Amino acid sequence: MIALLDMTVLGVATVLALAAATSIQWALLKVAMRTMRPAALRPAVVRTELVHATGQLARAYAAHR
Repeated sequence: MIALLDMTVLGVATVLALAAATSIQWALLKVAMRTMRPAALRPAVVRTELVHATGQLARAYAAHR
């Protein structure tokens, strides 16, 4: 009888630990999504200087061939 009670207590403790771990993981996931949201909503800055410089380099090297 005591062995059955021990197994029941162990099962209940395991279920409670699983519930606690799941809730903590869910809370951390929500915090991570909240902190990433502002970065995703910001408009991307397009830098065209690199594109123009690459084109200039291509034209400069193509003229020497």
